[in-house]
Amino acid sequence: MKRRGYSIKSVLDIVGNRFQLNNDERNVLYRGFFTKKEIRTRMNRLLNERTVNGSFLEIDGYNQLITIESYRKGKFVFKATDGIVRDTASVYRSYKITDITVEVLSILIKNLPYLRLREAKFYFDKPVSHSGELCVLINELMNKYRVAGNAMTVLSPDYVLKNADFVATSDSVIMSEAIGIFDLAGWLIIRAWSPKLVDFSAC
Repeated sequence: MKRRGYSIKSVLDIVGNRFQLNNDERNVLYRGFFTKKEIRTRMNRLLNERTVNGSFLEIDGYNQLITIESYRKGKFVFKATDGIVRDTASVYRSYKITDITVEVLSILIKNLPYLRLREAKFYFDKPVSHSGELCVLINELMNKYRVAGNAMTVLSPDYVLKNADFVATSDSVIMSEAIGIFDLAGWLIIRAWSPKLVDFSAC
């Protein structure tokens, strides 16, 4: 239906109402399936563990962290048709730091040196509660594991990231502007836990 020009909202309304889908199931449709043109464009920009070496990687903080946390909490995480790992969570504005947050951030920062990045920079939304605390935690971990870069709060991470060259995000709007896309959340989940994710890109 998307390929025929229907808007995302129309697709969700039609399919969701027809099959009485809940919010998570609708999020799978919204975040998991894309047109052939979108898939081709993103695949051409997708970086792997080798090609991301030496890059200044700018990271969509909440976007990537929530996906990793979702997997660690046993929630549904999947590989979308564009090859990017995504989640179905809708907790962005109500985000809270937990023991799992500390655990997954420690695992993430500890593994970042394997990517041999020139620098990694995390952006979090300044208006969202706990963003400052997350930045402090990440900066402490980056210092501990000697990772070049830092975490900071900004009014609009989307605005900053849409002007970046190499990004780590699953946000479609940001990806459409980037030169290179690295699936940091997907990379870490596979590296740390070796899961068998549902893979819609194989459909």
